[in-house]
Amino acid sequence: MESRAQLIQAITHARNCSDATFTMIRPDSFYERPVPERHRFVFYLGHLEAFDWNIICRNALGLPSPHKDLDELFAFGIDPPPGQLPQDQPADWPSVKEVHRYNTEVRETLDKLLPEAP
Repeated sequence: MESRAQLIQAITHARNCSDATFTMIRPDSFYERPVPERHRFVFYLGHLEAFDWNIICRNALGLPSPHKDLDELFAFGIDPPPGQLPQDQPADWPSVKEVHRYNTEVRETLDKLLPEAP
């Protein structure tokens, strides 16, 4: 089993890789949907941190969320009616700046908790 320090190092490495991936997306393209059946890029920008918050901070550690709406949005997205393609609009999503703030807050909280988490 990996030590706690190795786990934290692996999370840091994964964050660096995902951050590097998102730099490949032009800033004006985060609200595009290149595949009609999939979410807009902005969904994926917040998805990993929502996963961390929902699974680790909320479920495992029992923390209340300061951003329940974003936790849910980035966990599930905006689903279309059954049998239809997504119909959401760019205005239905938070700004990229807001998503970065959300990600930073989740990461900072998780970074404080992981060294001592059971």
